[in-house]
Amino acid sequence: MGERSWTHIIVHHTGAEEKDAEQVRRYHLSLGWRDIGYHYVIERDGRVVPGRSLGLPGAHCKAAGMNFKGIGIAVLGNLNNHPPLPSQEEALENLVRGLQQRFGIPPANVLGHREVPGAATDCPGRCLDMERLRSLPERPDRAVRPEGSGRGTRSGKIYRVQAGAFSLRENAEALAERLRAAGFEAVVVAGNGEPTA
Repeated sequence: MGERSWTHIIVHHTGAEEKDAEQVRRYHLSLGWRDIGYHYVIERDGRVVPGRSLGLPGAHCKAAGMNFKGIGIAVLGNLNNHPPLPSQEEALENLVRGLQQRFGIPPANVLGHREVPGAATDCPGRCLDMERLRSLPERPDRAVRPEGSGRGTRSGKIYRVQAGAFSLRENAEALAERLRAAGFEAVVVAGNGEPTA
């Protein structure tokens, strides 16, 4: 399944104090949805949990058609009552920065749910500073580097790092999504070493 042409990033809070992303997923499934509505959920320890595939529209913001053009990121917790934990804030910054680079999304298109025209909500909560998130400088250590660029390429050699091997493709895709969200190029290859479709 290919990726969509994403133009926005929409930031949410879950609005409750769920234990983890799996609890949010179970709740969304209980509503009859095909999967969790967000593309990513950031847990309290800063772990970025892939949600709905980036090949599918979201189920996180109907206003202005953002389910079809905005990547949905949710921070676990009620951010009206408290700010994100430092681990969540760092993960959110890195994830947003990586997605902006990957899809060419400008800072002006990184919106809190309440900032979307037509959205009647206080999400992502009053304790999440969207202006600060939009104004963060690019960090070169988190930048996506084109194939063959960067350190160690003077000799013309490149060195690949294998991050895992899985018997189920969906597990491999989930890890690849996490790596891409963190700003790394990732490709899933089949057992014979050929890239999969």
